[in-house]
Amino acid sequence: MSSVSASRTAQAAAPAALPAPWSQRLLTLVPLGGIAWLAIALAEHPAVSRYGLSALTLAMCAGMVAANTLPRHWLAPLAPGMQVARHYLLRLGVALYGLRLTFASIVALGLPGIVVPLTMLVATLLFGTWVGTRFFGLSRREAILVSSGSAICGAAAAIAVSSVVRTDDKQTAVAVATVVLFGTVGMLLYPYLYELATGHWHWAVSERMFGIFTGATLHEVAQVIAAGKMISEPTADAAVVAKMVRVLALGPLLLVMALWPQGGGAQGEKASAGGNRLRGIMKSVPWFAVGFVAVMAVNSAGAVPTAWKAPLIALDNWLLACAMLAIGLHTRIGDLVRAGRKPLALAGVLFVFLMGLGALLCYAMA
Repeated sequence: MSSVSASRTAQAAAPAALPAPWSQRLLTLVPLGGIAWLAIALAEHPAVSRYGLSALTLAMCAGMVAANTLPRHWLAPLAPGMQVARHYLLRLGVALYGLRLTFASIVALGLPGIVVPLTMLVATLLFGTWVGTRFFGLSRREAILVSSGSAICGAAAAIAVSSVVRTDDKQTAVAVATVVLFGTVGMLLYPYLYELATGHWHWAVSERMFGIFTGATLHEVAQVIAAGKMISEPTADAAVVAKMVRVLALGPLLLVMALWPQGGGAQGEKASAGGNRLRGIMKSVPWFAVGFVAVMAVNSAGAVPTAWKAPLIALDNWLLACAMLAIGLHTRIGDLVRAGRKPLALAGVLFVFLMGLGALLCYAMA
């Protein structure tokens, strides 16, 4: 879930400041929207489309190039618009993605579409907590925080879990940085892996199964959509459904963490902490995932007029492209490298673990 809430981490790590007025936010969103539209137009050009580069990939790459080459003060005026794109437009875009799917598409994925994502979630969280504490010397809270970003839904999961296990802002920012780094690597790597497996090694990997693999192992929702679209629309659809299984598991997982005995401290302090964690859960519920299911239900019922569908999907593409551009503009390689060696090392191990175990599970259930 990605990137879905990365802006909140940046705000948490910085001194408190009054949010920009909505007029300023929308005004600074205009240039981002224009560049996103250009990315969509460029992706549809035959010279670009034949390489499988989607508008989302182009938009994010453009943002990353700008973020790592232009002076920071040049991009600072766009910060309010970037926050709107990362926080609001991405969530709305993910919810509207339900227009492309029906409940029949979930049934078509079969048992692997549910078993693989949930198995990967639990296995990654347990393995990451064990490795982080045993081999990297991280505290249990830090290990859980980094592992949750890889296991569930990226930055949003890390931020939600931080409110429950009570980590500080710096630890949360580091966890989000690991998600951005390895999620971006995976987003660009997965399409190449599919081409390598099917085109060079001649493995019998279906687009549906690779979509399940992508949704079950890649960090952010936006990264899952972008990687899937670089392969095919069926791959993207399967990937999003598998990813939503992980996202919807966030609520129950937060509840388990909140009720899990923490140990130590007076009974009154425990009760107070428990109440704070439960309040954190309500604030961290992935409502955009609920919206995704609701939109998919409406689409399954045939309640969306045919004439509306194409314009709404075009709007959804634009919303997601804006969000990916903003995420790219927020991604500075130097900041990620400086985030922390041990959390980055743990996230790297989990990245390999996700790909390896995910591939084995998909192979076993194919």
